[in-house]
Amino acid sequence: MFEATPLVARRVVDARDVDRFEQSRGPAEQRVAARIELRAQPGADRPAEREVLRRGERGGGIGRLVEHAAEPFTLAACFGRGCEWREGGVDRFIAGSADMPVRGIATTMMATFDALKAAAAQNLNLVITHEPTYWSHQDRLDQLQDDPLYKKKLAFIQAHGLIVYHFHDHWHAKRPVDGINDGMARKMGWTGYRDTTNGRQYNLPATTLAGLMRSFQSRLKDRTLRAVGDPALAVRKVVTSWGFSSNFPGITFLNGDADVLVVGEAQDWDLVAYAQDLAGAGRKKGLILLGHVLSEQWGMDACADWLAQLVKEVPVRFLPLIEPYWNPSRPVFEINTRI
Repeated sequence: MFEATPLVARRVVDARDVDRFEQSRGPAEQRVAARIELRAQPGADRPAEREVLRRGERGGGIGRLVEHAAEPFTLAACFGRGCEWREGGVDRFIAGSADMPVRGIATTMMATFDALKAAAAQNLNLVITHEPTYWSHQDRLDQLQDDPLYKKKLAFIQAHGLIVYHFHDHWHAKRPVDGINDGMARKMGWTGYRDTTNGRQYNLPATTLAGLMRSFQSRLKDRTLRAVGDPALAVRKVVTSWGFSSNFPGITFLNGDADVLVVGEAQDWDLVAYAQDLAGAGRKKGLILLGHVLSEQWGMDACADWLAQLVKEVPVRFLPLIEPYWNPSRPVFEINTRI
């Protein structure tokens, strides 16, 4: 599951905890024991792990899995039905290993130096990050081995006994709602407005493009968000593509039923230019760019809440990132420069 040293868990279950857990959680969580003990199992047999999960499916949830408490199961079980754990992708250990002791868990949008310092200060040595640690989506190091900042950041991680896990693909794949989408909707107060047929779309009370911008600015504390389109544009339907949006599917979203497309970031010469030309052609459409981090990070707040239901032995906390940008009307510098 996690490359050479898969992270697995051994259930330590009280039957009353199981009953309470199944009654209080939805189907996405019902296949996870109330308490788990993380440990490493080098060379874990992947087919055997998958067989444990299959037995859980046939047995109708956690009760069946309890009968096999001596057998390991992968973290894939945490996602329940609707999200199959996939090999490949970017989800993996970036620093540390599964056999290191865990004193506390931090979830964060990106493992910046700021986030790592905050985790170390709060004794949260397992850092679950949605975005990279080393400045590329794949956390590639082939061109960074001699980079002084890479060496300094790695030394900090090692000196503080931090474990860093990149948790991107599978949190987006969580069902019935993408984990990032769910957390952002919670932060915006939109959960009751999600379209029943399109989880990306929200059917909001009537507002304007300028009003929607003010709402994002207020809720997310976003000081550098931008918009393309008429500020007075009437808005009811909003489609979201949190994080980065390329020209496709972005153009498809702009040509759909929604009045506004909300993204984290896009390239000026493709999606932004297309939105500008839509306005130039007389189409009543808007595009909002929030910045990548601020458009996704509250999804990792939701991740902390989710993990806290599964892991009771250590604290689980969300560490929000600061916005690194500032503008001339409000010059600020909030980055923690102390090592």
